[in-house]
Amino acid sequence: MKAVIFISSIVALLTLTQVSAAPAAEVVSGFQCVGINIEGLHLSQDDLRTGAGFPSILDAPREGAKIVSGVSTIIYIAWPPVVENGFLKAMAYGGKIGWLDKNSVRPLRRADGTTGGCTLTRRSNGRIMFDLDPGVGVNQ
Repeated sequence: MKAVIFISSIVALLTLTQVSAAPAAEVVSGFQCVGINIEGLHLSQDDLRTGAGFPSILDAPREGAKIVSGVSTIIYIAWPPVVENGFLKAMAYGGKIGWLDKNSVRPLRRADGTTGGCTLTRRSNGRIMFDLDPGVGVNQ
């Protein structure tokens, strides 16, 4: 009898898990992935590990504007690029739109030297996730 109850409980849990599965992520268009400009920003290995020296996404395309979000080594910019006053239109991981110094980024590269990007999706929790194009390396 205990075995029947145990098996029934497992079946019920599996059923509930399938019912509550997250819906497919929504593709986000109009933005593309680029890399952080490690050399141009003079970032050390410690900087890359801690995020020290990384630029911020600002609420306006000007120095001293309010910070909207930080960035990581992969950055989402408007595609085709939108440049205003030396700043690129960018999107934070939470989906907020802002501006990033255009010298903070560089194209992502494949092993053969060609540039590549990514496909962006929005999860049910609002977070933006990326799936790199085949062959693109983050630190190339």
